[in-house]
Amino acid sequence: MNYLGSNRVITNAYSNHGTAEDYAGDHLSNVCMYGSGKVTRIINKFKSHEDSINYNNFLNNGKNWLRNGVYYCISITGKTTLMNPDELGGNQVFVETYDGDNKLIFRFAHLDSVNVKVGDIVNENTVLGFQGNTGLVLSSKSVTDITYGSHVHLEIIDKNNKYINPRKYASGEIKTTYKMQSNIKDPNKLQFIVNVDVINIREGASINTKDIGNVYINEVYDILGSVDDSNYIWYKIKTGTNIEGYVASLKNGNWVTVYEPKKDEIENKDNSQNEEIENSNNQEDKNIEELKLIFECDEEDYYYIYLKKGEKLYLK
Repeated sequence: MNYLGSNRVITNAYSNHGTAEDYAGDHLSNVCMYGSGKVTRIINKFKSHEDSINYNNFLNNGKNWLRNGVYYCISITGKTTLMNPDELGGNQVFVETYDGDNKLIFRFAHLDSVNVKVGDIVNENTVLGFQGNTGLVLSSKSVTDITYGSHVHLEIIDKNNKYINPRKYASGEIKTTYKMQSNIKDPNKLQFIVNVDVINIREGASINTKDIGNVYINEVYDILGSVDDSNYIWYKIKTGTNIEGYVASLKNGNWVTVYEPKKDEIENKDNSQNEEIENSNNQEDKNIEELKLIFECDEEDYYYIYLKKGEKLYLK
């Protein structure tokens, strides 16, 4: 069965796993998604096999491995591999997408390596990465086998941060669509562009209000208003999916770059039009001057001239 763009079998079903589903096929095979989405985060610093952590060893030793919020894991090759809690899935790709109006986050984990970058718009022809065994894995193979525990872990989280069954999405029975959140840069509007990977959209202009979404690097938003406090400037926005809220920019933090509207845009346009008319007139004068001179007036008087049909008379 084709799961995630390659021939794979289910090694741990959602009904047993509870939060995700695991799919195993050829080590280093392509990993894709059915539909389209936007890459919002990647982790790509671990090496397959070398940074593979036996899951049971982690369960037995995890508490001892944890120091100051970081796990000093012992890999199956005996290497000490430092992992933050959100890095236990090894190399990972996070993709934002939509099933109808329902926003979903796909998390592909344990990849050998990642083939995309944050901000990429991907579809089913995009290779997100390659099947691997980085992070916590389990296998009946010998630990000397470089394909030990090779698989792809897929979990899907909805807008309420609840896990949903990924099976139909992994098989292509349901194809998702990315809905553009931001605007096109418009010099006549007050806008900002996001400079960092991700910033929360808050319900109000305070970090204590509800998190209702995210903005991502290189996205552009119209500024509907702003609120200034001691630490942040809060910009009010409305996304393409009608989420309306506030995005914080840390003062002196360069989280976003604000673009002021060009107030002289109309004036420049008028000047441009005037220049076109003037250039047109100059060209006409030049064309007239290139005509053959047939008479030059020596003094003011009345003159009579006979013109044939179709002939033109120019006076300078």
